[in-house]
Amino acid sequence: MKAKPDFISAWMRNPRQVGALFPSSDCLAQAMAAQVNSLNGLTIELGAGTGAVTSALLDRGINPKRLLVVEKDQILADRLTSQFPSLSILAGDASRLQQLLKQNELGLAENVVSSLPLLNMRIHTRIRVLTAIFNSLSHDGKLIQYTYSPAAPIPKQLARSMGVHGFRIDRILWNFPPAHVWVYRRFRTLLNDA
Repeated sequence: MKAKPDFISAWMRNPRQVGALFPSSDCLAQAMAAQVNSLNGLTIELGAGTGAVTSALLDRGINPKRLLVVEKDQILADRLTSQFPSLSILAGDASRLQQLLKQNELGLAENVVSSLPLLNMRIHTRIRVLTAIFNSLSHDGKLIQYTYSPAAPIPKQLARSMGVHGFRIDRILWNFPPAHVWVYRRFRTLLNDA
């Protein structure tokens, strides 16, 4: 796996925001994309970086018109726009996700696929970001999130206070560092599915 210059540059500008020195592997990107069930519902990708997960989502069959890509780093967002000219790519902060959806006249999402380094964030920032994510999801929507930590990306107490529950879906050893894929859904959705 090669580190990409733009990715290293973004990491150097803000290591807490990028969270890793290497972009996601194809194995991790495919594992994330595999969790998306609704191919025509709105899917939002957060923290797209160099586009590994974006490519996997498109390969999965996501309708390009129903995929919104959000990347906070302006340089990476510009590169993504060049790489994926048919997609809606926004340079923006995930904590402002609801405003971004409203400004672009988009409704609630079925899936949020996140490469954000949640565990690197300060707790108040993490809560703002997660609140924005869950307020941007439909009633039965889900957050697909990965982490390098063996611990959950959303600690149990915080998840409970937000009314969500997470499951570790996959462990990707062929990633540097190895990663864990989690899916979070609202408690009431889990109860309705039972």
